[in-house]
Amino acid sequence: MAKNILVVHGSPRSGGNSAQLADAFMEGAKGAGHEVKLIEVGHAKIAGCQACEYCFGHEGECVQKDQMQDFYPELRWADVLVFAIPMYYYSYPAQIKAFQDRMFCGIAKPFGIKEVALLLTYEDKDPSTAQPLIDSFNVCANYCKQEVLGVVAVGSVYEKGAIAGNPGLEEARLLGASIE
Repeated sequence: MAKNILVVHGSPRSGGNSAQLADAFMEGAKGAGHEVKLIEVGHAKIAGCQACEYCFGHEGECVQKDQMQDFYPELRWADVLVFAIPMYYYSYPAQIKAFQDRMFCGIAKPFGIKEVALLLTYEDKDPSTAQPLIDSFNVCANYCKQEVLGVVAVGSVYEKGAIAGNPGLEEARLLGASIE
C-alpha cells in the first residue's frame, strides 16, 4: 500500500550533501510507488514555539503566523516523516529545531505520522560524534510512538558534493525503497 512520505530538508545550503541524500531516498521511495513530497525549511522563517498552548484551545492551530503555517497541511498529509539534515555543532541545525519545536501543536491535534527516518550528513570522521543527535531523534520518535524505519548517517562530508559516490547514497535509496 502506497504511503504519503514527507521529506523535510533542513539545511540552509541548497544542493548540498544532505539534499543529495534526500534525493536518493526520494528516488527509492517513489520507485516503490509511494507519494513523496519535499519541503525545504533551511531558509524558512520559523519562530520558536512560545509554549503558550494556544493550540490546545484551538484544535491544533498555532498562534504564530509565519512560514510554519505552510508546512502544517503537509504534516497532516504525511504517514511517514523523514528528516534530511546536516549536523551542526553536534546537533540539529537551528532551522530544523524550530520546525520540530513548532510541531508541538501536533499534541493538541495529532498529525497521524506513524513512522520516521533520519538522513544525516556531517563533517567529522568519527561516527560517534553523530550518536547524540541520533539518540535524540530516537528518543523523540519513542515519545511520539513513531516507528523508526532507519537512520542513514554519512560522515566525512563537508564540501558541497563531497557525498558523490558515497555508499550512503545507495543506503538512502534502499531505505526509501524498503518502506512498506
